[in-house]
Amino acid sequence: MTSLACTFCVSLAASAVLTVFVQRIAVHWGVCDSPDGARKRHAARTPLWGGVAVYLAVILGLVWARRAEFGAGYELDELSAVVIAMAGFVCFFGSIDDYCRLKPRLKLLLQACSVLPLVLAGFRVYSVVLFGDTFDLGWLGIPLTILWFLGCINAINLLDGMDGLASLVGLAAAMTLGVIAGYTGNGHVTAAAVVLAGALAGFLVHNRPPARIFLGDSGSMVIGVILGILGIQSTLKTSTTLSITAPLVVMTFPIFDTFLALVRRRLTGRPFDAADRQHIHHRLLDRGMGPWFVLATIGALSLATGLAALAATIVHSDLLAWATAISLVILVVRLRWFGYYEWRLATGRAARVWAATRNRWSRLRARRTRPMRRQLARLPARQVWAILVNRAKSWNVSRLRLTLSRDGRPRWRRTWTGAHGESEEHGWAVAVSVSRREGWACELRAGGDGHAEAEFLSPAGLVRLLSAFASHFADHRDQVLELADLEPHDEATGSNEQDNRCRAA
Repeated sequence: MTSLACTFCVSLAASAVLTVFVQRIAVHWGVCDSPDGARKRHAARTPLWGGVAVYLAVILGLVWARRAEFGAGYELDELSAVVIAMAGFVCFFGSIDDYCRLKPRLKLLLQACSVLPLVLAGFRVYSVVLFGDTFDLGWLGIPLTILWFLGCINAINLLDGMDGLASLVGLAAAMTLGVIAGYTGNGHVTAAAVVLAGALAGFLVHNRPPARIFLGDSGSMVIGVILGILGIQSTLKTSTTLSITAPLVVMTFPIFDTFLALVRRRLTGRPFDAADRQHIHHRLLDRGMGPWFVLATIGALSLATGLAALAATIVHSDLLAWATAISLVILVVRLRWFGYYEWRLATGRAARVWAATRNRWSRLRARRTRPMRRQLARLPARQVWAILVNRAKSWNVSRLRLTLSRDGRPRWRRTWTGAHGESEEHGWAVAVSVSRREGWACELRAGGDGHAEAEFLSPAGLVRLLSAFASHFADHRDQVLELADLEPHDEATGSNEQDNRCRAA
């Protein structure tokens, strides 16, 4: 514990001192971020390249950790080499991006190039453990590991839009992953996490609101890639098996913010690399919260997910971690702090897609039933009725009733009952009614006793069949008159009136 505390202090002091020198160099070279009144609303020109100081402090902290008592062993040496190599590359082109603004797609390509060599060299996840089950990834481990690194890098990069925010979130995540690694017996990961936490704490002295220096892409990407490495290494059960719950839950809100940014830009038709003021810190600031209150809120959310991941690791319950993370996300959305706008966009798009799908399906059904209706129109009435009866038997129908009504009053009717037909009080029944002009309506009712050998498998298919024939009889009411085997439903109606109605039909 004393060695860890000394390592933290060394890294913190190195970061605090180096940040002052880097700040002067950035001002001298003119590497500063100017406010634009829209997305960038800081008070004055602020130097960048803070990530260079963080990276150099991480190197010094790792050198100290390797000489400490807990640093003896090849595991910390290998981890230090990986961290220095990957973080050094992203810090290099991140510094170039701070100086001359690289194109987003080029920057994404460089990020992939920074992680691809190490992943191909074997630094990847071969299998994962989720809810107690182990899943072998095989070759999928390569793209999934690359996706994890790119997600972590860009999650912190997108979150770096307010003084001290990326440093605070990175500090909380590093400390949580360090504690989890210590519990799972990965002491070398704990040492690296303490080094990163100390470097971020030292930089936060200069980066707290109002910030005197910004991380820049050189810093946010360094934090992201180191957190990605620590996330993979902190919960390794064996040399190749990773418990995936803890790192994902620890990074819940950075990943959630990145996911919603992609959804938001996709649904609004904007390019994926287009910047906006719709991230979680922007939303909270627009609600009138002060910078310190926003930092405290997001820090508390990050701490809560970190504690949930730690508790789940201790009690061996992935469900606890995921339930906590999902509950916090739902709470944030319900309070309309963040994510509610994207939720409305997604539900609106889903409703439009569903309506368009229903319209296309209705047109398709109409095109499919139109040839059948033309064919039925050329057949005699009793042959049409026989076709309906034969097709209805496929659904175990034992009763059919055709009723022609006008102004809600039944006028003519045709019925069919099979060998096992019972009264309508027993079994099941399906009815379809089609209306036409002048108050005419045709109803087809089918029923069964429920005792047939085959089961009633497709109610929707039977409804479509009844709808097609009901539409046919509604358009050809003369065929109903040919089929009618009962007197008009109103017994008080005289025969002359019945004949008049027949001619009107």
